[in-house]
Amino acid sequence: MRVIIASTTEQEEIINELVRQLKEEILPLFFEKEELQAMYKLGILQLTDDHFQLFGTLQDAFQVISSLQTIISILETGEPASLPLHYKEIFEKNTALLQKFDIRLPFFLNHFHNKKSMVLDLSCATPANIYLI
Repeated sequence: MRVIIASTTEQEEIINELVRQLKEEILPLFFEKEELQAMYKLGILQLTDDHFQLFGTLQDAFQVISSLQTIISILETGEPASLPLHYKEIFEKNTALLQKFDIRLPFFLNHFHNKKSMVLDLSCATPANIYLI
């Protein structure tokens, strides 16, 4: 007999947050807005309820979480495309694991070069208070 523990809603929230971080914070550092829109139309990093059924066990959800965290960590380095071969293998192993769960991230590490610096746009920021010092 084998006991299987189902994934939790907290894990699903973590997965959604990691995917959001990749889409909104990491990928815009490497790709133009038009490129990203085209990628998302093709279903890259798009999660549905079917995905959460694919990684419905605790172990599967942890694998997805750790793969997303590893990919984010690698992409947050100074220049990911110039990292040693070891990191490229880790990146590809984790993207393959995501593919196993039908999460599309069809990139190699050499796609991530010429990292842009993010310019903070404060034009639409809401002030914390109304007093100027």
